[in-house]
Amino acid sequence: MGGGTSVVAGVHGDPDGSRRLDAYAQAEAGFRIASGSLYFRLDLDIQATSAPLGLPAFGLPAFVYPEWSLLTPGIKLGPPEWAMLQIGREDHHLRLGILSHAIGMEDWDNWTNYFPTFSTMISTVPGRMLGIEPGLVLDGGYEINIFGGFDLDFYAPTFGAGLTTLQALWSTWSGVALYPTIDFYTAVLALELYPADALSVSVDGSVGLVGAADEAGTVRLRPWVGGEIIANILPRESIHPLLRLQGLHEPEGALSAFLYAPQPDVSASAGLTYAPLDELKISLEGKLSRVEGDVLPGLFALVALRRPEPPAYAVKQDAAPAEAATATARGPLRGDRAERPFTVAKH
Repeated sequence: MGGGTSVVAGVHGDPDGSRRLDAYAQAEAGFRIASGSLYFRLDLDIQATSAPLGLPAFGLPAFVYPEWSLLTPGIKLGPPEWAMLQIGREDHHLRLGILSHAIGMEDWDNWTNYFPTFSTMISTVPGRMLGIEPGLVLDGGYEINIFGGFDLDFYAPTFGAGLTTLQALWSTWSGVALYPTIDFYTAVLALELYPADALSVSVDGSVGLVGAADEAGTVRLRPWVGGEIIANILPRESIHPLLRLQGLHEPEGALSAFLYAPQPDVSASAGLTYAPLDELKISLEGKLSRVEGDVLPGLFALVALRRPEPPAYAVKQDAAPAEAATATARGPLRGDRAERPFTVAKH
């Protein structure tokens, strides 16, 4: 068992020239048990937010996806990150239940993200899905999977595929997801490069099509392309700086219309993360976002506590090669991706 809690608070500009304070808090609990070829995982979250919560330009977490409201105002219970049974823990597996896809750099857990705020890119990755996911682990530690079911965040049927691996000098969490009933199609390429102990570079991009109605009411598919690049400097140190640049190109504002709010076409962040203990993380972020021609500043802070949990994937491995261990050591604050599904190569 494990879990954690986190609080994000920030002050930012609004298009009308005013300043605004927003906050977001989350408590989470996780339970995992394995026996033989069976593995069960349950992760639950409860959020409390200011209402309404921030502009999408600042990516405050609860604004991105809908949650299931409880009776208490401002308190929301999101769909579980995981509530699944995995059959098979060797070279192949079958997952059933509520799944979080290993697609995209950013995760539900604030502990594993580099900055207090999310980028626009998290709005274009698959949400939590109730369905089925068969997967296959190939030689060299590459996992491919296909999935299908009902997306609890987009509230629509979905199917797609993903590729995941953790290597000595690079990693990827990439995939495609299709939503035919809501005219939404996305392909995500997420790479992390470890060129040196003093630097890791993350590249997270998406391209897709989204349905939008023209003046005559005819729905046409319109494209978008967006991405972010993150430089994590001295990632193995307890205190280290980070830089992020994000861009989005959406002709005729198709993606903003789909998300019911204008998205930033450019944003830049500079941050500092301090992790004095394995159980404590403190982050600061200064951010500038351009939304519909307005340049909006923001300053955000994160405090996160957690009780460490076992690796999320829990694939049985007799032994891992030295290069996989090196990749783990070189990993940034998100470290060995203990909160994300991944595989390592076997002898």
